Amino acid sequence: MQTIINIILYIWQLPQNLLGLLLLAIYGRVIPIDFRGDGWRSRLPSSMFYFIEGSPGGISLGRYILVSGRNFTDSKVWYHERGHSIQSMILGPLYLFVVGLPSLLWAAWWNPKRSMDYYWFYTESLADKLGGVER
Repeated sequence: MQTIINIILYIWQLPQNLLGLLLLAIYGRVIPIDFRGDGWRSRLPSSMFYFIEGSPGGISLGRYILVSGRNFTDSKVWYHERGHSIQSMILGPLYLFVVGLPSLLWAAWWNPKRSMDYYWFYTESLADKLGGVER
């Protein structure tokens, strides 16, 4: 039954899953880590983390999460990105428009010198909430 759920969920998130696979092909050899999180999150299908040296930050595309290698030991990054992955499970093909693009634009616009917290933006605060991150 779990295999059927995983297949349906993969198809539900197909646009972002395909983009995730494309980025993996571009970055080349990376080492995947299967991650679920804790609590109720552990009952959801897992996300695959790929740590990439030279990557500026993180991006969650369906089942695929690509993050900077410097974040390997930062559990808040793991859980935050897992939160984005859960957003993708909920929104399916709408994720790219409701979360993905706004989040990408926010990351491009945001500057640490501004007084506004990066995690204030709705895509990021909801990812924290779904991932179980407290800031």
